[in-house]
Amino acid sequence: MSASAPGSGHSADPNLVLTLVYFLTIAAIVVGTAVYFVVMARITDPEVRLMELITTQREVQHLIDNLSSQFSNFLRLPLRWRAMKPYYTHHTLSWIFILALAASVIVLVVGLALSLAEVARISTLTYVVSLNALFMVRQHLYYVRRTYLTYDAEHYLVLDTTNFYYFDWSVFNVVQIGILVIEFLQLLSFPIRDLLDAFHIAKNKELEGGGDGSDTASFIIGIITMFANLSSKFYLIQFWFLVSAIACVALVMAAIHTYNAWRPHRPLSLYWVKYLLPLANLLYLPMLVMLIGSAACLSKIGTEDYKDSSSGLLRCDDPSVLKPLYLALTVVAYTVGYVILTTFVTSFDRIPIRGEIHYKSQGVAFLKNMSMLLSIVFLLVANSYRHIRSILSLVIVGAMVCFNISTQPCFVEQINYWRTYGLCCILWVALIVTMLTNETSTLSNTGIGGVASALAVGAAILLVLFVVIRCIYRASRKKEAGEERDALVNDDSTDIQLTQTGGLSMAQSSAQGMHNIVPASSNTIAASK
Repeated sequence: MSASAPGSGHSADPNLVLTLVYFLTIAAIVVGTAVYFVVMARITDPEVRLMELITTQREVQHLIDNLSSQFSNFLRLPLRWRAMKPYYTHHTLSWIFILALAASVIVLVVGLALSLAEVARISTLTYVVSLNALFMVRQHLYYVRRTYLTYDAEHYLVLDTTNFYYFDWSVFNVVQIGILVIEFLQLLSFPIRDLLDAFHIAKNKELEGGGDGSDTASFIIGIITMFANLSSKFYLIQFWFLVSAIACVALVMAAIHTYNAWRPHRPLSLYWVKYLLPLANLLYLPMLVMLIGSAACLSKIGTEDYKDSSSGLLRCDDPSVLKPLYLALTVVAYTVGYVILTTFVTSFDRIPIRGEIHYKSQGVAFLKNMSMLLSIVFLLVANSYRHIRSILSLVIVGAMVCFNISTQPCFVEQINYWRTYGLCCILWVALIVTMLTNETSTLSNTGIGGVASALAVGAAILLVLFVVIRCIYRASRKKEAGEERDALVNDDSTDIQLTQTGGLSMAQSSAQGMHNIVPASSNTIAASK
């Protein structure tokens, strides 16, 4: 990857800029999260703070119970057919994916030992897809059996029936909206990556290999994906930083589990675990996609993809990088990081406060896993199958749209609505990319401006459509609310009228009774005299 040519001025190196953005963003996220919780702890009333700590401790204990249940469900696989009853499908698919994992590991080791680049690439793709599919199947089984694996079935009944329409503009909700925007940009970057790569190929065919469009494309993608790419110059620093972070998290979890098992009567207080959830949700895709990108880059070295593709999008070609070692470390780090992060972000099931942006854990699990499948398809599938890759992306994003509409993964209706709009925009971009991927002549004639205009017009039409539907929905909602209010008022008026009528009738009956009693009493007195 070329840097600035000598004599071309003092332009900044894109690799250095991306790396600075990478570390500065991580530092800003960590420091900002710490400052937010410290400031909130200082300005909160002590009694309120005590109640929040008690609630947080209870929620974290619930999270730990869910973590334990998920790991237990993931590891307990029956071998006998009778023991699989009644979940034959889940257990059978799980064993199929486990066999695929074992076979891909063996083939990967052989391919790396014999320097078979194509074999190593295919086995890496098989391993990653099998791991994600296995985890999705086990998580689906966990949610099916969740009421039997946990002690609080009423808690999940409340979660399934809770729904809000509006949200508050609190600091927590602003952070959640920011996470959604970053997630949208990350998912959008995958079809745009293919589109820019297709433009670069068309330009090379037209100009027979000239230009530095690859550096520009990779720099744009690096900014959009929020440091999800790896640069060639600083690959080692970023790679070892990420591997070290995952190893530290795994060691801390193992140490806490060992200590609490050793001294169950005096366990460690883990209320601080709740503060790591925003970080885990925000860094989920960047960390795992970076590992997928590293595996894709390393596995393509020595293949036709590496020779034909833009060198700016392959960032691990440092001479000091040993492909077998780093590819094996990448696969191990991805396995550990994916299992820990996915289990952690999908185990926090608490009943939200009214107006708070919060998500159902099963919705988080599905959308996170589908996001990872989208990144795997775009990064690990060979460039010779670019058209098939685009079609698979359409299927994945379409499934995400249908799931978001049908299950409403967020407790706030507005968030679900506008998240559906974002996913539809990604679907539109993926559709355009699918249509233009292999049309190099069309790309050359249309140009990047024409394609960008088509994408913008499609997004604008979708926006107008969603705004109109939302206005119609709000009008119907107000009408229904007014009818319900009128019905309640009428019912109350009827009840009051019936009550007054009944009271008047009772009064008249009482008066008539008294009138009959008084003459009888007078006759009795006269007779006695």
